[in-house]
Amino acid sequence: MPLGRNIQQSQGFTLIEMLMTLTIVAILMSMAVPRYEQFVAQQDVKRATQQLRDHLELARTYAQTHQTSVQLCPVVAANINETIPTCGAVDAWGAWMVAAVDKRGVVNQVLARSEPILSRIQITSGQRGFIKLNAQGGADGSNDTLTITSTQQPSIDRHLTVAPNGRTKECEISAPCP
Repeated sequence: MPLGRNIQQSQGFTLIEMLMTLTIVAILMSMAVPRYEQFVAQQDVKRATQQLRDHLELARTYAQTHQTSVQLCPVVAANINETIPTCGAVDAWGAWMVAAVDKRGVVNQVLARSEPILSRIQITSGQRGFIKLNAQGGADGSNDTLTITSTQQPSIDRHLTVAPNGRTKECEISAPCP
């Protein structure tokens, strides 16, 4: 033995050390999981809001460029893959499409369509079943507001408002829009 020391080799963790480690991991997980679920819900709502905003900008640009009416309307998710899906009169949107329409509102051409939205997201349009933009790109009617909400975290929601000039404004429901 060098210098008279008694060197012991470690044989692993004791039961107490293992239980303490597991307790600390469990405490950390109990704090992290709810925050992660909230983060995922926020990202889902942001993603759906951004896709709606992009489609509304596409509709506005197309209406101005081609001097025609364009509408963004909900489509029953099961019918979204039809060649020309029909707009549905639904309160909660399962999917939507952007379409050039004639004066009677009949679809001439589908410009864009969404994927069916996640079941953990709900989109409602309030009083109006669709948003119609005129040939100048302005929204027909008063301000139209779409509400995008997480069904798992109801406190996470956003408004997407279409002004009469066709421009969009996005804000959280809990905070007033500027």
